[in-house]
Amino acid sequence: MAEKVKPGKGASQDKKEWWEEEFQGEWWKGVDWIKDHGAEPSGIMLFVDYMLDKAIITPDAVKIASLIPHRLILLEIVHPTKGAEQLSFMISPTSVNPGLPDAEPDLVLSFNYYDLARFLMDKEKDFTMPFWLGRARIYGNLTVLIDLADILEVAKGKKIDKAKENRPFIWPVGHP
Repeated sequence: MAEKVKPGKGASQDKKEWWEEEFQGEWWKGVDWIKDHGAEPSGIMLFVDYMLDKAIITPDAVKIASLIPHRLILLEIVHPTKGAEQLSFMISPTSVNPGLPDAEPDLVLSFNYYDLARFLMDKEKDFTMPFWLGRARIYGNLTVLIDLADILEVAKGKKIDKAKENRPFIWPVGHP
């Protein structure tokens, strides 16, 4: 007869999460756009540093953002050991603020801190991949997710024609 394994004991206890292997030690120190504050950056600082040092200085990303109607996004960045942080992000005009927005957001994104770090550090090309993998949740207007993905992916160097290739031909950049 097979031996029963109590929850929290056995082989599953030794299995590490995917991010534990990839993000070890002071992983952020080798990333040029992350400001070193002496500890792993918060999710908010990770996103803000990226927006300030990469996204808003990329002409194509700014052009795409100018084509998008007003969008309010609530990002919930969940660190596996430190908990969740909320960040209100507005497109057109652009604004990034810690905390909950004053108005109802068009989109709520909840995802793992390390999935965000992987994307921003260019280890993942597709901003939406954590959603497809079931590691992130999305509530609201999916068009807003595509708009945000366009801005962030083009800021990382993706050409806008490449960003458009996996969507219907009639779906323009900016908004449908």
